[in-house]
Amino acid sequence: MERRFAKGLQFGVAYTYSNATDNSSDLTDTLPDAYNDRAYKGTSDLNRPQVLIINYIYELPFLKGSSTLWHRLLGNWDISGINQFQSGNPFSTQDIAGVGPGSGNQFWNQVSDPTDVQKTEFTNSAVWFNKAAFARPANGTWGVQPRNGIYNPGFWNFDVGLRKNFPTFEGQRLQMRFEFFNVLNHPNWGGANSNPTSGQFGLVTSKSGNRTIQIAMKYIF
Repeated sequence: MERRFAKGLQFGVAYTYSNATDNSSDLTDTLPDAYNDRAYKGTSDLNRPQVLIINYIYELPFLKGSSTLWHRLLGNWDISGINQFQSGNPFSTQDIAGVGPGSGNQFWNQVSDPTDVQKTEFTNSAVWFNKAAFARPANGTWGVQPRNGIYNPGFWNFDVGLRKNFPTFEGQRLQMRFEFFNVLNHPNWGGANSNPTSGQFGLVTSKSGNRTIQIAMKYIF
């Protein structure tokens, strides 16, 4: 949905609900079971079930114009922003299953619901899924689990821009720009550890998303 610029306002809203499947998301991948590619078919590594993006530009109406000194000094502000909300990426728990060199990463067996974190050995804010839901397959055998059956934490972010225009002459103007990336300083959690042999298996231990401020000035003619 889009509203074209009119009366000082423009905005757009884009929402996507989707599902992508394949049997190899990377063309360089080797299927873990070369004799049974159907068993590897499932949710694509690229799948993001829900994505919402909102953008807007709004010219603040107070003291708008260039007729007086007060208008020039205090008015002529506009604000813009991009807000993004997105599902996390899917993944599988995997490790070398003992089927020989060059075999790639193999699934572990999924034996219960990985989303039931009450079954974990301990509960804290870093636990993302139930690591007890997976068991090591016997050497020389293929583990069984839905491919990419778990999703990492989602992502959301607010970017905001504030601009002050100083009209000069003949339609020219001096513009001061204040831009805030991740204006709320909101942390987006990193991916969960998917290696069953790691001591941090099932935990989210990283984050990203520090606020960044950029100030600029330009002359438009």
